[in-house]
Amino acid sequence: MGKDDITWLSAEVEKWEKQGIIDEYQTRKILSTYGFAEAQSEPKPEPAKVETVAKEEGTSQIITIVSMIGAILVGVGVILFVGSNWSKIPPFLKLVLLFGTTFVTYFIGWKLKFETQSNPRVGEALLFLASAFVGATIFLTAQIFNVNTGAHWLVLLWFIAISPMGYAFNSKYILGLDIFTFALWMIMYVTGTRGLHMSEFEVFMLYLLFGISLYGLGQFHTTLEKYSHFRIPYQAVGLFFILASYFYFSLQGSYGRYFMEITTTSVAIQLLFIVFGVTSLVSIIGSATKYKKYRTIRHEFFVLLLAFVGWICIWLLTFFSESLTETTIRYGYGYTTLDPGVATIMFVIFNLMLFILSIGSVLIGYYKAVVPFVNLGMFFFVMGVLHLYFTTLYKLLPKSLAFIAGGLILIGCGLYLEKKRRELIKGMEAHQQEGYLHG
Repeated sequence: MGKDDITWLSAEVEKWEKQGIIDEYQTRKILSTYGFAEAQSEPKPEPAKVETVAKEEGTSQIITIVSMIGAILVGVGVILFVGSNWSKIPPFLKLVLLFGTTFVTYFIGWKLKFETQSNPRVGEALLFLASAFVGATIFLTAQIFNVNTGAHWLVLLWFIAISPMGYAFNSKYILGLDIFTFALWMIMYVTGTRGLHMSEFEVFMLYLLFGISLYGLGQFHTTLEKYSHFRIPYQAVGLFFILASYFYFSLQGSYGRYFMEITTTSVAIQLLFIVFGVTSLVSIIGSATKYKKYRTIRHEFFVLLLAFVGWICIWLLTFFSESLTETTIRYGYGYTTLDPGVATIMFVIFNLMLFILSIGSVLIGYYKAVVPFVNLGMFFFVMGVLHLYFTTLYKLLPKSLAFIAGGLILIGCGLYLEKKRRELIKGMEAHQQEGYLHG
């Protein structure tokens, strides 16, 4: 191990200790493994202690989920109650009710989570509910002043209003809502500018870059001690957008008519492409620099690189749309479609990339011990298999045989993939448990 590696490892374990990921004994144990410090003996925790820690974590998650469901039900009930009596309430009282409810919910949530710390999980749920109330407040206030509630900028205003809240209240759930609102604004803006059918392919091209950027933003959060736990939400949503985009591209109809339309997009949408293109490059470069220091980053680097290279190839194809398409006359109307040979090649390539990226997601989840990454990869892998079956094998066999063969194949694949998924998760849990025992 070289001098740079020694310096890097020492700095990393010290940072982990400050973040509370490991304690002082574990720090010395890691350093002593490479001869940087003397190890100290410490009695190993009993297996019962490991089980207790795991049970406490599981119980904590259940409390959070139950509280979140309760908060959502309360929010829906309040909205329905107000909505049913909306016309009877004076405008001024409406504003007081909207802003007052949002503020009081934030205040109670903050009180429970931070000041008294008596019910932090319930407080977390109320803070999330208040952030959802911000959106309801914006849309209902717009309705009071006869503003079009379908306007995309209202969603953007919601995003801007709650964007600091995830960090201010240290909440992954509010952060998730923040990402959702921005993604919703993008699709509303693009479809509102270009029309639903014209912009379908364009939206997923934008979401692909957005996903790469989110994953890179998650990597950046590993350098922030206080918000390092935000890495998982950013990267999980980023992987979802990457895989969802390539699943859409693997559908033959997705590029059959619309891929050539992207070059005619508006200036504002082109600006979005430029911004996310730059941030995607930064994400890939960031992974490349970490790859030299930390070899387990290699799967992340290759997944991001492959996803971005695929986007570049699709974008370059749009400049040759005239040579890749053909016009046919049907019932007196001309239709421009992709050349069948080109369509077949793209179908094969996109499906292959979907499977590679899905496997990459599983590998990232395994080596990083993050179960959601494994589940995402497995889900899109199965979706890809289902799509291939219904677009290829189903057409090659009689209907009865196709259903029988497809059912047997899917049952077999389901059993095998579920077995592998459990093995991967069990392996990750054993690795974490070993960390407790040796800690």
